[in-house]
Amino acid sequence: MKDLTTLKAKAEQTRTAHAYRAEGASIRFTEDLVAFMKTSRLTRTALAEKIGSSPAYVTKILRGETNFTLDSMVKIATAIGCELTIGLRPLAPVANPQRNSKVSYREIAPQPSSILNDQPR
Repeated sequence: MKDLTTLKAKAEQTRTAHAYRAEGASIRFTEDLVAFMKTSRLTRTALAEKIGSSPAYVTKILRGETNFTLDSMVKIATAIGCELTIGLRPLAPVANPQRNSKVSYREIAPQPSSILNDQPR
């Protein structure tokens, strides 16, 4: 039981780390881009032309191998006729790992992501 408590505490530390949250934001942007491309039938080559880059760069973007800047995100959004919106919302309450709690990490995790396989079951 102690190992489980330690694991939960480490998982919570990871979820509150800057790198985890930054990667999550990047993944959500990429997922939105992929969804838009599917619904509008926009190919990688067409997106590359719209943003003035190579199809190889678009492939890197879609694989999550790009560290986006705000400038690049705005450029991509504008090229596909979208507006990039960024907002702030309060962080989810942090579960106390010392307390005997029935709270699932999925209930307190940032927005679920299919890429992270973090969809609620």
